Amino acid sequence: MPKLTTKRTGMEEVTCSFCGGTGKDPFGIMSWMSTCCVCGGKGVVLVRTPNTRCAHCNGTGAIKTLTCTVCMGTGLVPLPSEPTTMCPECHGSGDDESVSSMACLKCRGRGFVIKS
Repeated sequence: MPKLTTKRTGMEEVTCSFCGGTGKDPFGIMSWMSTCCVCGGKGVVLVRTPNTRCAHCNGTGAIKTLTCTVCMGTGLVPLPSEPTTMCPECHGSGDDESVSSMACLKCRGRGFVIKS
């Protein structure tokens, strides 16, 4: 995922993972001309830094044909300033063990938890 520069501190402009930077709905559900619901047709989104790939959607921004509820379609989740460890419930997958389309409740789909 190519990263672009931005003037805002603590933020980074990256290519929208949901539409792949096209600015169009990648699934054509409403229409093949519909704008992307994540980037609003711009092809880029602002995310907090530092960040890491979303474990639940594997950085794609989508779960099946829906926007990932963990990263909100950006494909990235912010890293906390505290030390983290792999989630003991989902073992880093970000998925609920019983239903893979649902996010893990322990880590909220991020794949990591803050060390205690």
